[in-house]
Amino acid sequence: MKLEEIMVTNVVQIRPDETVGQAAALMKQEAVGCLVATTHGTVKGIITDRDLLGCMQQTHDPRQCKVATHMSRPVIVLKPDEDHIVAIDIMQRRRIKRLPLARDGKLVGMVSLSDLAALAEGEMHKVWASWTAVAGIMRAQAVQVWTTRQGVETREKGCGETRKSRN
Repeated sequence: MKLEEIMVTNVVQIRPDETVGQAAALMKQEAVGCLVATTHGTVKGIITDRDLLGCMQQTHDPRQCKVATHMSRPVIVLKPDEDHIVAIDIMQRRRIKRLPLARDGKLVGMVSLSDLAALAEGEMHKVWASWTAVAGIMRAQAVQVWTTRQGVETREKGCGETRKSRN
């Protein structure tokens, strides 16, 4: 499946020159765990709720400290027409939870590990339904074969007994 089919398009953005305090307020207001730092729509970095904690741990003043100081970069950015398997592979290898998507260098969406997990769950339901159907067919065949074999054995026993009575 193409990432554009599952991506979130309303990605919350912040400029790298804004403060960590502003980032925290925006994350709270929008109820998100990360912001994509952009300049004129071009991805420059990602700042997460963990990065905010890092700022505090280093005893920086979040009202003065810039997002650029704590954002992750460089950022892996994929194209929206990329297959979801590519995203899964990158997330697994790089141990990341979110990937921004850009077209012509401009942010157009984001895909998260949660988005991919939901896709996998849907695929699992399809596989389960197929497996259930196959198992049902196999059971029906097994019963039919068993019934047929029982009938043959019964007929053979009947033939054998008949032969014995003739002797």
